[in-house]
Amino acid sequence: MSETTPGPTTPAVAVFDPFAGADPAVAALSDALRAAGVNAEITSDPAHAVAVDGLVIAASGDAAEALRALRKAQVDRVVGQRLAGSRPVLVVGAAMDALFERGADGAAGFGEWPGGVEKLDAPVERAEVAAAADSLMLDRAQEFEFNAATGARDFELKEDEFIAYPKLSWAGEVLAAVENGPLWATRFHPETSGEAGAGVLRNWIAQLG
Repeated sequence: MSETTPGPTTPAVAVFDPFAGADPAVAALSDALRAAGVNAEITSDPAHAVAVDGLVIAASGDAAEALRALRKAQVDRVVGQRLAGSRPVLVVGAAMDALFERGADGAAGFGEWPGGVEKLDAPVERAEVAAAADSLMLDRAQEFEFNAATGARDFELKEDEFIAYPKLSWAGEVLAAVENGPLWATRFHPETSGEAGAGVLRNWIAQLG
């Protein structure tokens, strides 16, 4: 994958790190975003995370541990403030579980979407994702790396004639990605999914303006 050099007007993107450098997904996403042509940096400062053009929140491994770390770092408040101003947020991997009302262990999530996630019958390592109709994130059905032991099997948000319903992409019975206005989320890891993942990041960057 060739790297694109960021220019002076390139959007500024921050990858939030509540894990003190312990989660490799954070650095990997920062590298992948820079390769895609944006000025990407790692931050643990909530105020900076609110202010940048685009914010990425990523976690790998145990979703319950990730939720605890994200809450401790006030990421729920950061997400809420950004979405209130329609500022783009990309949530990746185990961090996507945190967006629901409850985690697989019953702990309270951020509540951006109703319902919860559950422990999967078998972990999803790699899987093909079927792109939602009119998806801006996914160009077509492609295979991505998940490494997910938990996830959502349904999406309980009710349709509203006044609000555009989120675009949902599935990997079989597991919710793989959501496009919900300025909030995009992937249960898979674009940073470790080769060209397919790089395409997702480029498509998200294109939404930054």
